[in-house]
Amino acid sequence: MSEHSLTLVDRKKIQMSGIKHVNNFDEDEVILETGLGFLLIAGSGLHVSMLNLEEGKVNLEGQVNSIEYKEPGADIKSKGKSILNRLLK
Repeated sequence: MSEHSLTLVDRKKIQMSGIKHVNNFDEDEVILETGLGFLLIAGSGLHVSMLNLEEGKVNLEGQVNSIEYKEPGADIKSKGKSILNRLLK
């Protein structure tokens, strides 16, 4: 597996390498697995413009609001939720 890199241009285009797996994808959130853990990308109108998992490359387009890394084994389901939302669940 190649090194992981991420290039964000104008909060609208992301080019990534070192991606192992796409765990979840919709127009508001993308969860990817890298060699170093999980990568969560939140935004609106997100779509995949290029996907090549054999080479570990993924390109996304859309409005990017946040990018967050989680360690391997972390609870990725609690991402992005405020403490109040988690307590009231």
